[in-house]
Amino acid sequence: MARDWDVIIIGSGMGGLSSAALLARTGAKRVLVLEKHSEPGGFTHAFRRDGASWDVGLHYVGGLEKGNMERKLFDFITGGALDWNRMPYEFERFVYPGFSFSVPSDQEQYRKRLIARYPDEAAAITAYFRDIDWAARWHISRMREQMMPPFIAWAMSLRRRLGMARATQTTGAYLDRHFRSDELKALLASQWGDYGVPPHESAFVLHALVVGSYFAGAWFPAGGAGRIARAVEAVIEAQDGAIRVDQDVVEIVIENGRAVGVRAIDRHRAEPQETIYRAPVIISDAGAPVTFLRLLPTNGEIGAKTAAIRARIAALSTGVSAVSLYVRLAHPLTALGVKGENYWINTSLTQDNLQQNTTATLNGEPMSAFLSFPSTKSGEDRFYTAEIITMLDPDGFAAWQGTESGRRGTDYDALKTRISEGLLRLADLAVPGFSREVVYKELSTPLSIEHFTSHPMGRFYGLAGTPERYRAEPLTALTPIPGLFLTGSDMSSLGIVGAMIGGMATAGRVLGGMGVMPILKQIDNPESIALTSTGGDAHPDRIHITLRNKTALTPRVWRLDYDCDRAVPAAPGQYGKLEIAPYEWRAYSIADLCDKRLTLLISNRTGGDGSHYADTVQPGTSSLFEMPLGAYRLVENTHRKVFVATGTGLAPFLPMFRDLARKNRLEMAELYFGCPTPNDDITGAFAEILPRTIRCFSRARTEAPDCSGRVTKALAALAFDPDNTDFYICGAAAMVAESRSILEKAGARTILTEPY
Repeated sequence: MARDWDVIIIGSGMGGLSSAALLARTGAKRVLVLEKHSEPGGFTHAFRRDGASWDVGLHYVGGLEKGNMERKLFDFITGGALDWNRMPYEFERFVYPGFSFSVPSDQEQYRKRLIARYPDEAAAITAYFRDIDWAARWHISRMREQMMPPFIAWAMSLRRRLGMARATQTTGAYLDRHFRSDELKALLASQWGDYGVPPHESAFVLHALVVGSYFAGAWFPAGGAGRIARAVEAVIEAQDGAIRVDQDVVEIVIENGRAVGVRAIDRHRAEPQETIYRAPVIISDAGAPVTFLRLLPTNGEIGAKTAAIRARIAALSTGVSAVSLYVRLAHPLTALGVKGENYWINTSLTQDNLQQNTTATLNGEPMSAFLSFPSTKSGEDRFYTAEIITMLDPDGFAAWQGTESGRRGTDYDALKTRISEGLLRLADLAVPGFSREVVYKELSTPLSIEHFTSHPMGRFYGLAGTPERYRAEPLTALTPIPGLFLTGSDMSSLGIVGAMIGGMATAGRVLGGMGVMPILKQIDNPESIALTSTGGDAHPDRIHITLRNKTALTPRVWRLDYDCDRAVPAAPGQYGKLEIAPYEWRAYSIADLCDKRLTLLISNRTGGDGSHYADTVQPGTSSLFEMPLGAYRLVENTHRKVFVATGTGLAPFLPMFRDLARKNRLEMAELYFGCPTPNDDITGAFAEILPRTIRCFSRARTEAPDCSGRVTKALAALAFDPDNTDFYICGAAAMVAESRSILEKAGARTILTEPY
């Protein structure tokens, strides 16, 4: 039976995290945050490949000078556990044909640089900085309305309406009215990708809010954006709350006209099951469209109450999406002359070319892109990573809407290859030689964004920041349904900071009356930042484990055997997350789980934090393990089953082999295992449970039946019946991608992988 909570929050994006932490710390509420993805954090989460990591949504944050309200709020909701790295003094570079312009971390110097380049427009440039400041303050006042009692909010709204026309003109209209130089107008609009609406469609107030936040420079979380959710999680747990992942909320439960819980598909089980979670307060961080069009009924009494909101949502556009190319580089960025600054790369001065860029990108010739370097910004010096992003209309991917990730066909894979190559060529324009440094690449599309976040068609900015949005009465935390509140960027402003402020507004409303005032009072008190308690153990999917035995299978692979404090069932193929250090978790496939005994295989090949843990952990050390996770499963059929693994990629297959053996079906399977030399072969440690095995040594010549060469060479020569052969692949990301490509070209129809 599910336990009751004080508050349930749908989604662990920045709005949900902010609301949860503030309600836990200021309101002493037991908060349950439910996240669809297997990783908490929404667009603040990170993903890893072979030790390296990339941040999917947070690329830099402005306004985090010590003493600023945004910085104090971040410190408070993370319990002071999150540090921030300042980006280089020249943190942005705008690149156009024939010239580039570097933006300094100083408003006055920025103004002087612009005037030095465009002296005939000096007066307009100076006025621009004043107007940016005015418009940003207009929006702040608009947000404060939502945090005030009705009589104060009404008075504030009068002032807001007086400045409405000035604040809600389009950015393009403002620039056209005040500047003559097309080059200057392009420069000033270069950062529109930060808020996702081209200049002649975006509200000037939104442009001002975002651009103005960077006038004193930019910051990035030390250790990467993934630390944000983990630090907030500790704050929530200190009040006996929890963040639970793999929880797909499908309905807000209404009883007697009031929100009393949520119905979710709990995928944190060997088999998914429906679960009802109950609380007197429900907060949705799923976005207004998902909340009012999917999670609530659109007919009957509830439909009638929300009709006006649904009409407002329908009248607003839902923004753009993007493709993101995540790459790993062979050498430090200094070899390319990069200090860690962001690049906005453009092939023309035209900024309002979203549809043109969409078509061009799909053809492999993107017209603009944002290039950034997460490893440098986070302070990582073991891996060198970059990401290249271009904004586009997600309708370009409509042909694959509704298809399953990993099974979208060769045309989709060819499209991704074409887009990736085009983005690399564009990066070379700004950083010559960039593409030659790439040793790994992976492309995310709008379909990927929708899969992980539920944002329809991957429109990740939510309701677009158009003039219409800011002219309309704002969506607020309060909804027509008692017990239901809204949070996040749709009731505040776009971006990480906007969503966080939205979370504060929502927490204040939940606390009632002048609820935001005790929040602000605590935030202003430096002595209230650090956590003073660790709370209870409210997480049902975490077990306490103690290392019993540690065995070196090869110089690169450790076998770690743990004792568990309780038994938790897991399906063959699933994985879990191991806490390797404070706020640091790593995902590992379960090699064996029997009663209260857990076995993991961990490689130290990458040299990352997980490698360090495996090398240094000693028997008797205790930790936490969250499980089971993932949808990797044996397909129940009579097909031939071909397993392909390199290194510790063998781990999820071991329980599958045991399951097949119990069913007397192991003869259906065969294993292709790749490693550099026989000294790197771990299959001998599990010989008694393996099916027929073909070992592929990439750096040693051997006699048959082993294969000399990479495992992909063996796959390329493999004869199989596409209708009756299932492939399971796990191992290094590059091997998985290459194997998939080989098999798809050979006609394979069932290729099962699970990157995490």
